Amino acid sequence: MDLSPRPVTIFTGNLGSGKTEIAINFALHLRKKAEKVFLVDLDIINPYFRTRLARDCLGESGLNVVCPTADLANADVPALSPAVRGALQVEGGFCVCDIGGDDVGAIALGRFKPLLPPERYNFYFVINTLRPLTKTVKAIEEMLDSIEKTSRLKATALVNNTNLGAETTVDVVLNGEKLVQEAAEKLNLPVAFTAAGRDLVPVLRERGIKNVLPLDFYMLPPWKREW
Repeated sequence: MDLSPRPVTIFTGNLGSGKTEIAINFALHLRKKAEKVFLVDLDIINPYFRTRLARDCLGESGLNVVCPTADLANADVPALSPAVRGALQVEGGFCVCDIGGDDVGAIALGRFKPLLPPERYNFYFVINTLRPLTKTVKAIEEMLDSIEKTSRLKATALVNNTNLGAETTVDVVLNGEKLVQEAAEKLNLPVAFTAAGRDLVPVLRERGIKNVLPLDFYMLPPWKREW
């Protein structure tokens, strides 16, 4: 995947979009380009799949994971760490933010707007077209509008992450790609990339999807975790 990221990359999307998994994999992708990469957990909505749950595992990869301390790892913490401010102001590296799963979660981001001039960030809206709230172009448009108004930031691109979990096939991803492209045209936004499990990437590229982020999966149920 060939991307020219800005210093800050923000991922948002509704519950079930897979934005947290993408944020983690994107940050690890950037780690190959720079020594200093921050991964910021601003998800105050979803108590089940959060970046902070994989903190120790990700820290071993060289990422600087910014999230509540271990004793508060499963709490909803409205008082966000001052380290978030430092991460967003990173120089000579990158900051990747995982934002809460709907417009309410975007409130956490809105407080940092003064640190985010347009030229400094990319704001990616992650879409799984098989989720109820993003299964039509109109629904995608309405949800993104709500998130933008709450965060006071404008999305810069869409990301296709259409999936059925372990049942995801190449055709599932490609069908989602069509709908995401339609939404992108309606919203006058580009599609930054498509995300898919690493095993599906070669076939997707053969079938014309060139800009693909291969995913390794970290946000697993407790009974499947190796960490």
